[in-house]
This record gives sequence, C-alpha cells and structure tokens, in this order.
Amino acid sequence: MPDVIVIGGGPAGSTAATLLARKGFSVTLLEREKFPRFQIGESLLPYNNDLLARLGVEEQLLAGDYFPKYGAEFVTADGSLTTRFRFDQTLDDPYRRSFQVTRAQFDHLLLRNAAASGVEVREETSVAAVVLDDGKRAVIKTSEGEMIEAKFVVDASGHGAVVGNRVGEKSDIASLKKVAFFAHYRNVERVEGRDGGNTLIVVLRNAWFWMIPITAELMSVGLVVDRDHARNCGLTPEQLLERTIAGTPYVRGRMTRAERTTQVYARRDFSYFMQRMAGPNYALVGDAAGFIDPIFSTGVFMAMKSADLAADAVEQHLRGGGMGLLRRYEKRMRRALGKYHRFIENFYRREFLEVFMQPKPDFGLVRAIVGVLAGDVFAERGHRAKLALFFALVRWQRLFGNIAPPIRWEELPGAATM
Repeated sequence: MPDVIVIGGGPAGSTAATLLARKGFSVTLLEREKFPRFQIGESLLPYNNDLLARLGVEEQLLAGDYFPKYGAEFVTADGSLTTRFRFDQTLDDPYRRSFQVTRAQFDHLLLRNAAASGVEVREETSVAAVVLDDGKRAVIKTSEGEMIEAKFVVDASGHGAVVGNRVGEKSDIASLKKVAFFAHYRNVERVEGRDGGNTLIVVLRNAWFWMIPITAELMSVGLVVDRDHARNCGLTPEQLLERTIAGTPYVRGRMTRAERTTQVYARRDFSYFMQRMAGPNYALVGDAAGFIDPIFSTGVFMAMKSADLAADAVEQHLRGGGMGLLRRYEKRMRRALGKYHRFIENFYRREFLEVFMQPKPDFGLVRAIVGVLAGDVFAERGHRAKLALFFALVRWQRLFGNIAPPIRWEELPGAATM
C-alpha cells in the first residue's frame, strides 16, 4: 500500500508527487492519458521560479525550447491603447522573467521528473471511484476494476475534480461564466526584442483574446467570450474564433499571414472554487481546488504552488496526525484565489480597465499590479495597502471618471455573431 496516491499527472500532480516522494513517502501517480498530450495554459509566472529551481527543472527550461517571458501586455482591440507591465524592470531577482511553454513538452518534463524522484507513475490509468469513508485511508478504484489503498489521496485531476466533485462543495462563480476557444498558429507577427515573448491580452467590447508565443514558430491564440454569447451566436467554435480574429483590427493585423496548426479547442464554464480543499485523507490541488479565469495566466502557477503547499501539509498530517497545516493550506488557497477573483471580476468592468491600462506611477501602484500579475499573491500582507488604493481609484473612476481618460468602449469590436 503506497502512502499517497496522486490522481492526475499535470503540473499539480507531478509537483505534489515529486515533493512527497522526496520527503520519503511512497507515492503512486495515476494519469488517465499517455504523455505527451496537448494541453492549454502555456504561460508561467515569475513567482513559480523558486519552485522550478527546487524541483530541479529550471536549468532544463533555460536550456530547452522554452520561450522567455519578461512581462505582459494589454491592448484594446482597435490598437489605440497599449500598456506593458515588465517583470524585468519592476521585480527583483529571481522574478524578472518567466517562461512560455508548450504544455505537452513541459508537462512531460515534470512527469518524467516525478518518476526520476521515485514516484510510481502509471499512465493510461483512469480512476472510476474514490472511497473516503475511513478517515485513515483512501481506496481508489480504477476503470479496470483494480482497487488501490493508500493513507492519503491528492486530487490533481484538473477540472474533472474526481475527489473534489464528491466532497469539495463546488461553488461556481456566476459572474465569470465564460467559454474559451483556442488553437495554435504559425507565422503570427511579433514585436522585436524581449517584448516579443510577452503574453498579450487584447480587449474587445464583450470578450478578449490571448496571444502567447510558445516557441519561435508557434503562437497560442484564444478567444474568451460569455457563455451566453457562445450558445446564442449561431457559429461553430472554428467560425467564432476565425471571424472574431478577422473582425478585430489589432489581432487581424498581427495574423495576416497566420496558419492554424491545430484544431480549434473549447473549454467551458471554467471559473469555480471548492469550499473544502482538504480532509483527514484527501487534499485538492490545482484546478481540482479551484480555477479563476485564464486572463492573468494563473493556471500553472496556482497548480504548482498549491501542490507545494499541500505537500508540506500532507507530510505534517501523515507524520503527526494533525490537521493544522491542511487547514492553513485551505485558508491560503482561498485567500490567493480571492485576490485573483477580485482582479479578474473587475477586469470585465470599464472603469477598472481605464485605470488598469493607464496606471499612475505614484505610490508604487505599478509594482503592486505587476506583483499580482507575477504571482505574488500568497504573502500574508503583500501589497495590501497599495492594492486597496488601486481599487479606491477604480471606484473613483466609476463615480467621477477623472482618474484616467475614458476608453471608447462602444466603439470597440465585439465577438462575432451570425
């Protein structure tokens, strides 16, 4: 019987399994697919660098085919307003750059690293059921009918949330019911120099694009729209993506020579969090614990950081029996997700964008904003006063409109429809 079973071999599962194995526990990881496999969410954040180094993969990222990322850029759909937030000019070492990655390659690297750390990795093994009735053990039933017992189970199964959907008390975020349509393209125009590796967010009237350079050849391009628009626009996913590209001047200008290299994928209803993230024989990490919209590229960072925190909590629990660190893990995750929720929910409001895309350099607000964009959301009191001031300016902009020039919102193009 292994000490821990980890369900899911993505960044959260591989990280949790690796760290627990290095702490001396026997760990079995069950992954339903065969790696490498296609996945979305290609942008990492600088505050993940410490963990990448600790896992022993940072040097491989530096030496491999991974694109350096020095900041993030936001632009209106007509190209009239552009704002760049630069990690390399704002943050201290080692947070001045991150990476854009091809997830198939990156996830496979982390999974191989887990196996090299002593984890028993079993790919193409689906979990059919999890029994948690006995608080001192977990019983996993695979789709092949095999029963596996362990002292503890870590649910890193992503949006499927094998354990979380049963015990986590899932709460959907009604205000962020979005759908993403995305694909990979070659021959997308890039700016020269370091800014060519930035994540680019293009703001439409009722939607937004991401443009993420993942290799020297490929760009990940995705469109995020309201769920109701996706249901009622009368277009297929491919039509919606391609027609909105054609109808968005800034994106169209960057993609005049672009060639799509993959099918158009869709991901639906992806903003939620679990009320319960840990118990006496389980912990939820990564997307299984919660996911708050992809606009700030938080997915991989939150997956790996949650796995890091959970591994310490599981160690304390298995060695001493206490729930203290597991409860603190839940609290820290809720706080971090809450910070992103506040930023992202406000991002869809005009007054927020007007202040956010035209930030005042006074009072250190830019550094606080860049800190959030870089992943500095787990510090107990980090940037609290600065962020409170920032949101006070947003409220003032809504009431009086004299903090930043207005964006001509009604003149921006929207997502395509029939």
